[in-house]
Amino acid sequence: MNPFLDKVTGPVIPLPTPFKADHSVDLDAMRSYVNWLIEHGIRNVMTTVGTSRYNLLTADEVKQVNEAVVSAADGRAITIVANPPVGGTAQAVDFAQHAESIGADLYLCIYPDRNYGEDYIFDFFNTVAQSVKTGILLHEMPMRNGLGGGTVQYSLPLLDRLFKVENIVGLKEESLDIGYGNKVVKAISEKAVVIGAGGGMSRYLRDYWLGAQAFLGGIGNFFPQLELEFFEAMTSRDYDKAFNIVHDIEAPFFSEMISIGWHPGLKGALAAKGLIPVHERAPLKEIGEADMNTIKNLLSNNGWL
Repeated sequence: MNPFLDKVTGPVIPLPTPFKADHSVDLDAMRSYVNWLIEHGIRNVMTTVGTSRYNLLTADEVKQVNEAVVSAADGRAITIVANPPVGGTAQAVDFAQHAESIGADLYLCIYPDRNYGEDYIFDFFNTVAQSVKTGILLHEMPMRNGLGGGTVQYSLPLLDRLFKVENIVGLKEESLDIGYGNKVVKAISEKAVVIGAGGGMSRYLRDYWLGAQAFLGGIGNFFPQLELEFFEAMTSRDYDKAFNIVHDIEAPFFSEMISIGWHPGLKGALAAKGLIPVHERAPLKEIGEADMNTIKNLLSNNGWL
């Protein structure tokens, strides 16, 4: 029995890396933000390649951020920490062992290359899993096809093979294909943790009926009460309330934010609430005054500021 199926439930909050004015990583701000989330009821926090800007950090910085998250949580929440999207198998193993050494609950691991065949992918994750006792989550998303262009999804047979490895316990589902994502969730949700990425609560309205118990946060990053209220409505079968939260609040908010870009907009929303600094690391730019005013108006109109 997968020990994390009944532990990783509800919103899983992806953590943007805060930066100082000189663009160095602000670990104190990260610790403060994690503590704020937990004090406001969040029980799952995650670093990840995209939201956490791990494509812009050095390997040492990634480890420092992961350690800051785990130390700040201090056993009060499930901590999921990631590796960067570059480097070979040995580096992925090194990050897994570091995650284990700092006491992270789970390690979110991304495959760093093109798809040249499923044995390559299985061998990568199997080697990582054999190196630690920490539970492994797959960052499942389309890979460039090394055998002819385009992209390739993780096939259902490959996922079945991977989940037979003892401590591979779940995935962040980011296939970016609604139909295929549905197949993945339905196929594995009884045996593996599924964290649906993209769509927030609206995504969970779909994944819930396929057996998933968790979803990647969005609005919950800066207003946890709403996502916790939504999850409580779903688990207590008050589906009308959950539906109304999504369609009356989340969907209009995302519709406005999409013109800014979710990741820059999220950093702006967190800065507007004073949770982390607005600073970014190049090539990303700090959000402009007009976009920040739009964000502040959205937050204020929803009673979140």
